[in-house]
Amino acid sequence: MGALNRALDLLASLFKGLATLCLAVMVTLNLFNVIWRAVFDQAFGWVFSWTLLLFMWMLLFGFFAYIRGRRDVVVDIFMSRLSTVPRRIMGMFSCLVGMAVMVAILRAAPELLALQRAPMEGTGLPIWSRSLPLFISAALIFVHFLIFFIEIATGRVEPFPHDSEPVEHGAVE
Repeated sequence: MGALNRALDLLASLFKGLATLCLAVMVTLNLFNVIWRAVFDQAFGWVFSWTLLLFMWMLLFGFFAYIRGRRDVVVDIFMSRLSTVPRRIMGMFSCLVGMAVMVAILRAAPELLALQRAPMEGTGLPIWSRSLPLFISAALIFVHFLIFFIEIATGRVEPFPHDSEPVEHGAVE
């Protein structure tokens, strides 16, 4: 489990870097386009297409990094007040729900990818390249929830711990 968790953490870090790179490229392209248009009174239409694609990739790469970093929307306020056994049951149930959602996304992947054959306007890339990061993130999130489920079931991890949200230095307690 430890090696798999480290591998997922490494992938989450990579995905966070990819999301950041997408944002940097979007800003650079749009800045270039704005300056070019202001100076030469001519804009590049392809910048909009690439901005949309990079924005989509940024969100979808960030999806896994966000969930892996445990920044997802959780019900800690309620769950942390439960006793150990109900909290463990609800933790495993939460993982099962997360896995079920990821399975639903992944079940649609082959059909959606098969339908998306035409090139995207302005990029020349196939349309399926727009949604590929979603399916990669969904598969990794499924593994994340599966590992968390096993760790909760075996007692290695306490779900919804009382101290799950550390107080930042200088924050009001």
